[in-house]
Order: sequence, then structure tokens, then C-alpha cells
Amino acid sequence: MFKGLFKSQAESQSTNEYEMVNQAENQSSSQSGSISTPSPNNGSEENVYSTNYDEEDEDNFNDSSRDSTDSQSSKIFNDIGTYAMKHDEEVDDFNNNPVFQAVLQKYNGTDILAKRIFAVFGSMVLLLWIIGIIVYSRHTVTQIIGDLKGHTNVQVSGQNITLNAYDPNFSNVTMDKYRNGNYYAYRTDVRWLNINQYPQSHPGGGYYLSRGPSSTFVIKQLDTDYSETVIDDNKFAYRNDFFEIEDFIINPGHSIEQLNNNYHMVTSDKVTQWRHSSFALYWLLNPMTGEFTPIQPPKNEKKLKDPNNILKEEVLDKLHFAQFSPKGDYIVYGFDHDLYLIDLNNNMETTQITNTGSPNIFNGKSDWVYEEEVFATDKLFWWSPDESHLIFASLNDTYVESYELDYYVKDRVEVGTQYKESDEHMYEGVNQYPIKTSIKYPKPGTANPIVSLYKYTISEKLSVKLTNNNKNVGEDFILYDAVWVDNENFLMKQTDRTSTILTKKLLQVHKSNEIIEVNSINVADAYNGWVEKQYPIAIINNGDGNENKYIDKVVVNGRTTLALFDSASSKEYSKVLVNNDNWDVLPASPVVYDKQENYVYFLSTIKSSMDAHLSAIDMANADYKLISITNHDEDGSYDVSFSEDGQYLNLYYKGPLQPWQRLVNMGKIHDILKDESVDSNIDAVIKSEPIINHFSVTSNHLNKVNLPTKIYKTIQIGKYDDNSPININVIEILPPNFNPERSGKYPILVHAYGGPGSQTVEKGFDIDFQHVVSATLDAIVLIVDPRGTGGQGWKFRAFAKDMIGYWEPRDITTFVSDYIKVNSHFVDKEKVALWGWSYGGFTTLKTLEFDAGSVFKYGMAVAPVTNWLFYDSIYTERYMNEPIDNENYQLYSRINNISSLQKLKRFLLMHGTADDNVHIQNSLWLLDKLNMNLVENYDVHFFPDSDHGIYYHNAQSVVYDKLLHWLKDAFSGKFVDFI
Repeated sequence: MFKGLFKSQAESQSTNEYEMVNQAENQSSSQSGSISTPSPNNGSEENVYSTNYDEEDEDNFNDSSRDSTDSQSSKIFNDIGTYAMKHDEEVDDFNNNPVFQAVLQKYNGTDILAKRIFAVFGSMVLLLWIIGIIVYSRHTVTQIIGDLKGHTNVQVSGQNITLNAYDPNFSNVTMDKYRNGNYYAYRTDVRWLNINQYPQSHPGGGYYLSRGPSSTFVIKQLDTDYSETVIDDNKFAYRNDFFEIEDFIINPGHSIEQLNNNYHMVTSDKVTQWRHSSFALYWLLNPMTGEFTPIQPPKNEKKLKDPNNILKEEVLDKLHFAQFSPKGDYIVYGFDHDLYLIDLNNNMETTQITNTGSPNIFNGKSDWVYEEEVFATDKLFWWSPDESHLIFASLNDTYVESYELDYYVKDRVEVGTQYKESDEHMYEGVNQYPIKTSIKYPKPGTANPIVSLYKYTISEKLSVKLTNNNKNVGEDFILYDAVWVDNENFLMKQTDRTSTILTKKLLQVHKSNEIIEVNSINVADAYNGWVEKQYPIAIINNGDGNENKYIDKVVVNGRTTLALFDSASSKEYSKVLVNNDNWDVLPASPVVYDKQENYVYFLSTIKSSMDAHLSAIDMANADYKLISITNHDEDGSYDVSFSEDGQYLNLYYKGPLQPWQRLVNMGKIHDILKDESVDSNIDAVIKSEPIINHFSVTSNHLNKVNLPTKIYKTIQIGKYDDNSPININVIEILPPNFNPERSGKYPILVHAYGGPGSQTVEKGFDIDFQHVVSATLDAIVLIVDPRGTGGQGWKFRAFAKDMIGYWEPRDITTFVSDYIKVNSHFVDKEKVALWGWSYGGFTTLKTLEFDAGSVFKYGMAVAPVTNWLFYDSIYTERYMNEPIDNENYQLYSRINNISSLQKLKRFLLMHGTADDNVHIQNSLWLLDKLNMNLVENYDVHFFPDSDHGIYYHNAQSVVYDKLLHWLKDAFSGKFVDFI
């Protein structure tokens, strides 16, 4: 192994951004054997940065949450604390402190009557102390503390609710401890190795790459103590500089122990471009010599090989990406929008595959809109399994309009190579003129990227443009998916620009260069739906290498299910594998095939629309028997990451209880399934595996905190045409020590996202901004998924079709209004606020517009869309169709009734000036409308040079502090004078 090459450094943190549609972060999509340091954020828009730390650091976090009630021996000390707080003084040395003397004199003054009273008081204290001793002798400490805790059973909305325990000795959830990571549920990095990568000196399987202490890279094996550090220092020297390893990518075709003719890759100096793309230095690592060689375009290769040329660091060019071929014989990398191929077995020979790359032509690389809305990756090329062919897409953005982004504070280095830059004028560290950049960004009704597909034959070093029949989808079609079913058949999914007509197309690489249409369906007619990001199909390998069967997601009776296709050229599926008339296969779920056991695994909503359970299909069973892997009878939401062969599982339980992570050898589960004499208990097998995600670190912190109570509910909001109920999912968060019978009433904060097909309400454990608000401001928080969101099939999702901005405000207002009426005895109807980010910001503003101050008195919108003509074409037209002669854009999908916002007590608007996703144009357009209508009851905060995530220069802390403090001012009545 290659040890001793790098010195330990703190793990770098990656940054999560935000997008218009919530997506599950499927870690299994990462390249096998590749691992980088994760962000502690979980991808939700309300997450605040929290610090990661090792389990052994647990004792370094001192709990300072206990107050003076920890010591109940003297009322004097309590009074001293009260006096000090009132007078803004600190108590350092009690004997010398004037505060102490002032309080002491209250009890020990010259007044005789006071002295007598104090004597009587002392006697009573003594008596109570004696009684306390007797009580203590007959009760446990737990029982005594339990008597001090708040109400445990209350009635809310006519239902009995059991509250989380409250202990006055513990602190509530706070923003500071949230940011500190005290409530963070960790995940251990796991990347399964494929069988070719396994160590040859050690038997068995189940090997994976993970991060060890001090950012080391470690190979471990499931069910054994095997652990081998492959890199124990993340810093290396090259020429006259040092570089830090940010990612380690194992060659997929060779054993990790093989030294000869084996290369791995590492990355350094990564600069984020958009959501998934970046620029970085990529290095070849020779395990035999420990030498690092930068991967560089040909123009730099000659300089690197010249022994007389000593390159400076800035001469090294950052690449778009670099990736191994399936067997590890080649590397494809991108530079300046062109593709290059390195032959690792032929003296590192580099071949330039394309030479047309430019700001308008993206070869093998996503442009902004494809990365954001279509493929969720920066790469648009696909290797055949035998490495004989490489198919890549070329995006022509010549006619796509550009959106200008100005940077006012960042210097050129911070802006990086993200966009085409203008000249920079610096004077004493200040930009005299903004750094002007631009991105290709198609908006509704404007030109989209034009896609061309090419086949590159490795043996001939020749690219051929493929003929594509666009009869049904038009020239500006969208390529949504592409996959090699086998060495001969390359299968694609394409739609028209509105994501309405879905066609499957096939290229048979050895027969012709023509892409033929397999079938076509109008999904709007079929189930009033749309096509969105696709997830990998499961290849059923017959072993002959040709015409393999595959499993894909299809929609039957309005539900997403799994179907078997007998070959790549099959026009229709031969069998629906799951009978799920009242639940869904999760659209974002991986579908994994285990050839050895002949099983298929997937995630489903079989328990409820708020759950996500792991299920399996026995493909050998004539009835395709459905099997529960996680317990379908229990509440639970799971993430999964399988090994390439489906025999090993990284299972992450997201909630509703505290999350845990376990690694499972699926062979153990199949042993139970095969033994009919054994009462099947798969759940017990899973629970017997050790937890690997620093569970105790989180639980130790949570045991010292009063947590808000979280309740999941399904509420009927209306009826379908067939008279069946329309239900929406909501979460109700009650503050610690909630008491509906107290004299003071509770304020309400409502949070919503509401994007088509998205799902915010799910049974996950997440102590987030909503919990901070509930605990800090003693408020009730409601989270709502209105009509059009995900989890309940296409009948429910279809409400969003052509109508974004219509149902969201109506459902949210109706539910919250009813909630206030039913619970009027403990809800303060004058202190009701609504907030959201991104699409949630749009939902917030549309609801405030619709409600006109009747239910909601306050609102907070962060980075909101205010007019869908300003957002990108692929996302918007997917739901709204094209804007030409489409009155719905004006009726529903923009803020119209500006004067209704004047009926609010106050609202807040915040946006990053360099938001490449939801452009600041949205907020400026709204501000102009507010001015025109003389609306002045709002606050606004812009974040210079921050993108959609709002991070730059402490902005992430400021944005959440601003939300919390602004809301505190609202609930305290500070804004009443502004009406």
C-alpha cells in the first residue's frame, strides 16, 4: 500500500447548494472507489452549516446548558443571578462582588422584622430539607426529576399528543449549538469496491473505501477487522509546491494491491462551478513509485516532460473532470469544453477526441441547464462495457441567451474559471469595476441547447455523428437518459422541449450509425404528467453479453412501478413486477439487481407516503414475490447504497428516530429467506449489525437537550372528482414544555417548499431551523406539502400541471386557517408567519398575495422566484408548457396582486446578488412592483456575490440569524408601528 506520502490535514468541507426541486442525494451514484469529504448538511434548504468531528472528540464538547436550578440548595444564589441579569452585571467573585453584597443585605440587613422573617424562612427551608430527605429515600432520582418535567400528554386539533420529555435542567435547542453540530446525525463515508479492486492477499468480499482519522483513506471489509490505510497523508509535493488531496479515485480494473501497470487518481485545488460541476487539478498516482503526475492538456504535456522547464503552479490547468473507463485502461478528461483520452497501456498517449469546444459548444460536458435540470452531473459521455466505444453528447448553446452576473467583492481567484470573465481593474484590493461574467441560460420560450450525439471508436480513433430522427420531439429535444444495455445496444430517453412526449431510442453500434425510435408516449395524455430527471435502469444480465433484459420505472394506473423489458429493442414491457395501486416506487430510488440471488431491490412508499422502505422482488418466483427488507410495519425513511453486484448494502436510517447507519451482507438475509424452517426476521439481522455513524456522539448531545415534539399528520383538504379524499401531509412541531392550557398563546411559523413532485414532509430526523425557531421563540411550526408535491402518485402530483402558483397558496391557507380555528384557545392568530427558500420563496409570496393578511400576518421569502418567465426553460416548461398564448403564466405563475401584500404587518425579502439559479432579477422585479404600488411594509437584505445557497463571507450565518431575529421582532410586536 502507498503509505507515508501525505501529512494529515483537517478534512475539507464541501458545500451543498440549493435547487428548485428537492432531490434525494443518492450517494450510490458516485463512481465506485471514489470518495470525498462530505458536507454535514443534508441538502435541505433550511440547513445551517455544522462542524464535523470524530467520535473521540466527544468529550471536548462541554455542556454549558444547565442553569441555576442545578443547584437548589439556596434561594440566595438564585436571587443573585436574577439581580445580576436585571442589572447587566456578571458574578465573578461572590465575596467581593457588590451585587452579592446588595442581595445579601436584603436577607441580613439591620431591619429586625426582616431578620425575623428570614429566621422563619430558614426554619421552613430546614423543614423542607428534612421532608426532601424522606422523599428521596423512597423515590429514585429519575422519579423525582420526572415530577418536575412538563406536560407529557396534551390535546391538539382534537387528538391526544404525547410530548417529548422536558427537563428544566436542560437547555432547549439553540442556533449556536445547531451550528456547532450538536444535533447533527452523522454519516460515515462508504464507497463499495468492485470485485476487480479487491485486495488479492485477503479473502472474501465486502470491501469499501472510507475516510479514516486526519483525512486518511482506508480500505475496510465488512464483517471482519480488516483495515488497510492506503493514504495516510493528504499532502504531497510537486516541483516547488505542495498540494492537498481532496479526493482519491481507485482504478476500477485492478486490485488495490497491484503495483505494476496500475494507476489511481487524486484531485486537488477544486473550484466549484455550478451545482455538480467544478474545476480541479487531477493527478495520476503511481503506487509503485509514489509519484504524482498532473493530467494536463497536450499544450502543457510537452512542457511538463521537458527537464529544463521548471513549471510554476499557476501554469497547471484545471480540468472540468477526469474519469476512468470501466476496466481502468483509459481516462477521459475535459478541458476547455473538449474531450481528451489517455491510453494508460500505451505510454500515456493522449488523444484529443473533439476540437470544437468553445463558450457555445459543450463537448461531453453539461451546460448550466442540463446540469441543473436534466442529468444532475457534469459529464455527458458513456463507455460501452467492453471499452470499445465511447458515446458523447455535444451541446450547442450558440443561440441560447446569456445571463450576465456581476461580482462586486470577489477577486478573480475567487470567481475562478466559473464563467467567461472580463478585464479586472484592481486598486488597493478593491474592484473598481465589477467582474462581469455570463452563463448560457435559456428561459421559457427562448432557444434551448441543441443536442448532437457522437460515437467514438477507440480502435479507429474516429468520431462519427449519429443520425437522430427527431420527428416526435423536435430539433430542440431534451436527452434525459442514456445507458449501455450491453456492448451492442445503447438506449436513450428523449423528450420534446416541454418534457411531454417521451421517446425511447436505440443505437445498435455495430449495425449502423442511425438512432432508431423504439416507442413514444405522450405522458400528459397518459396520466397528466411530465418527464423529469431519470434514474438508472437495472440490467438483467443473461450472461451472453447481448440483448440483456432490463428493469425500468413506468407509470401504471397513476403509480410509479417497476416493469421488465425483455430486450433493449422491446417496444413495451413484458411484465409489471409490482402490484402497487396505492403506493409508489420512489422515482429517485436506485433499482439494483443481484445476479447471484436473482433479486431486485428498490425503495417504496409501501408504509405511507411519508415513509421510504427498502423492498425486494424475488425474480425467480413466478409471482415476483414482494419482500420487506426494512420492516414495512414500522415508520421509517431510508437511504441505500449497494455494491455493484448488489450483494452488500450501506443502509442509512433517516428517521423518524435518531438516524443510524449499518453495513449489511445481503447473503445473511438470503440465508433466512431460503430457510423455510426459520421464522423470517430480517429486521433482527439488520439490527444485529454494528452502527458505524458516530451514533453515540449525537445521542449524548441529544440526551442533554429539550427537543421540540414532531408530529406527522395527513389532513383531508378536498375531494377528487370520484369523491375520494384529497389529503396533504403536514408536520407539526410543538415547542419544549408545550402547554395548551397556559395563559399566553403560541405564535405560529409555517414553512413550505411546494415544488412539483418535491417532498418536504417525510419521516426523517432533522433538527433544523424549524426546530430552532420552535425552541427559541416558543412557537408552533407547521410544515406543509400542498397539492402537486410528491409521494402520493400522479393523481396528486398532476395538480401542478399548468398550475404552479395556484394550489399551493390555497392548500396552505386553508389548512393553517382551520388549524388556528380548532386550536384557538392556545394559538395567537395575530402572530402567524410563513417562510420559504427558492421555490418555497415563491410559494410564500403567492400565499401572502392570496391570503392578503387574513391568516398570515408576516412572511419571509429567501431567493424567491417571483415570475416564472425569469426561470430556466426546461424546468418551467416541464410544468407550464411554453409561454406563447399561455395565460396561465400571467394568472398563476407570477406575483400579481401587489397591493394585497400591503395588508400584511410586514414581510422580509433576501437574495444573493450572484445567484446563478434564481436570478436576483426576480427580487428586483418585485421591488419595482412594490414601489409602483407604494407598498413599504417590508425589509430587504442582499448578499453581495452569494449564489443560491447564500454562503459567501459568512452569509450563511447572517441569513439564518436574520430570519430568526426578524421573526422574534415580529412575534414580539415590534412591527406593529409600521402598519
